[in-house]
Amino acid sequence: HAKSIELTESALSDPSLRCTRGVSYGPLDHQLVDVWTTASSPSPNDSKKKPIVVFLHGGAWDWGYREYVGFCAKNICGDDGDGQAIMLAPTYRIGKGHEQMWPRSRDDIVELLQWVASSSNKNDDGLLDHADPTKIILAGHSAGGHLAACIGLDPLHLRSHGVDPNIIKGLFLVSCPLGICAQDFFVPWSKRRWTWFVLGPVARLIYRRAFLKVLRPVVGSRESSSLESINQIAEDASPLFRVASSTYVEEEDFLSQMPPLVHFSFATKKDFPICRPQAESLKGALHGRAQVEILEMPVDGHFESHFALNDASCEWNLALRKHLSSL
Repeated sequence: HAKSIELTESALSDPSLRCTRGVSYGPLDHQLVDVWTTASSPSPNDSKKKPIVVFLHGGAWDWGYREYVGFCAKNICGDDGDGQAIMLAPTYRIGKGHEQMWPRSRDDIVELLQWVASSSNKNDDGLLDHADPTKIILAGHSAGGHLAACIGLDPLHLRSHGVDPNIIKGLFLVSCPLGICAQDFFVPWSKRRWTWFVLGPVARLIYRRAFLKVLRPVVGSRESSSLESINQIAEDASPLFRVASSTYVEEEDFLSQMPPLVHFSFATKKDFPICRPQAESLKGALHGRAQVEILEMPVDGHFESHFALNDASCEWNLALRKHLSSL
């Protein structure tokens, strides 16, 4: 991710942008956020509040820095009127090669949303004086996109922590898993009952032997956790499981509090093969309740879908700015 850091350093030196770095949003040392805004001061007569884009960095749940996404502020906080927003790039709990970060990473971002509401209401340091805490978009690449989906597609969890789910006005997810249960990695098999009955045991064996090593920062290791515990955590950290679970669907107005737009993008080539089938599964599960847009970006590679966001003409940026201007 040296390229991400290089692009963000360029954004930091851009005179049209202002970045207040390392602002504490919680009591823990790692709970820091960079606040990106346009450098120009709003007109004294302009009382319109700006929407907020919370952009979560990737890093396979194990590593990463908020500086990985700072360069995205160039197109999110642009000084050309329509679509202008304030961008927050937070640090959250990661595995660091040996720790289990779930659910503490989710808790960090929920705490950030609580801080946004509190900071805006209390005029905390003036950082968010011109922000509208009722209009938030969650965005993220790779593991950051997964985390954004886990939060934005779980209105019950938000509500239980004092956050109104209706403040989430959209999700912009890039090259990320939407489910990490065994069946989520074998969507074509799991869609058909008899196919899954026959091939499910093979899929679950592959899942245990191969995928659990990658998922360790989320579900824990086989050495320290039982398979039952791992499966339960995987379900908890899988938006696809949540939106299809009868436990959630039967909850009053659960699906009605989903974000109005979920935009999912991924690289045309050399990206995670699960991107397209999982996005289609989510689109089917949310049919009639939320608009799901799926974008194949004309780039090759998982990281290239991230770097493409530096291009103002990228379809992702156009879609984001169109949605921002509609809020």
